[in-house]
Amino acid sequence: MAIKLQSGFEILRFSDLKYDRMTVEIQFNGEQIAQINIDKGLGYEDIELFTEFLNKGFTPIFSLSDFLEALEKARVLLREQIQ
Repeated sequence: MAIKLQSGFEILRFSDLKYDRMTVEIQFNGEQIAQINIDKGLGYEDIELFTEFLNKGFTPIFSLSDFLEALEKARVLLREQIQ
């Protein structure tokens, strides 16, 4: 399942073997910029921010409010997975 936002953000369910539980990936304009996991439980989400991108010319500059909206939608998606 993917959630596409008009701001260019996309939230994807992601199964990363280095985590015990499901994670979500946040992309901006097609580039992976972050991954959130809930291995520590609800309310203790961890976020990993990425600094290496496929497109070497990509610069992750975006609206803070758009990023916060993407983070909240990602958190909701993770919580839905464990309920």
